[in-house]
Amino acid sequence: MPTIYTTDSMGIYSGSIEIGIYDRIPPHSSMTVPPAGEFVQLQGSEWVVLPEYPAAYVAPIEARQAAAWERIKAERDRRKYLGVKVGAHWFHSDDSSRIQQLALAMMGNAVPAGLMWKVLTLTPPPVFVEMTPALAQGIFQATAASDAAIFAAAEAHRVAMEASATPESYDCTGGWPASIEDAP
Repeated sequence: MPTIYTTDSMGIYSGSIEIGIYDRIPPHSSMTVPPAGEFVQLQGSEWVVLPEYPAAYVAPIEARQAAAWERIKAERDRRKYLGVKVGAHWFHSDDSSRIQQLALAMMGNAVPAGLMWKVLTLTPPPVFVEMTPALAQGIFQATAASDAAIFAAAEAHRVAMEASATPESYDCTGGWPASIEDAP
């Protein structure tokens, strides 16, 4: 079985493994024996002995921005499901609730009288309110407004993050529209 010499993310020798004769050679590895030395780095297909472990690798700005944008989008998507406030109550905004609320809004005056609807709360007991055509329209409009505000906040974060010299440390936790997490 051939011996493969593996490296870490910096290309520094990290050990060896044995592979089968038909196995693929893993990335960041070499079949050539590294020379003796405490810090041996694979550069291309050549091993180079270094005097010390190299400084930490800093990814290109585009990669750091892409990772920060993924964090912003995750926060945007999380906030999309933190409810919408209509009057004194918060209403669910997950996909299933949105479908049900859209159907109620489309029903208009045909919403059944006396229909009780569970509101979004952070603690028990559950709270129910009577669903009316006006409330159904209000939830529908609040959901549309909330989505627009959340997406606008995400875009503002993206612009600010892209202007930062250190996008990997950009804090995207503030500047979002109010959600049930902010409710007293």
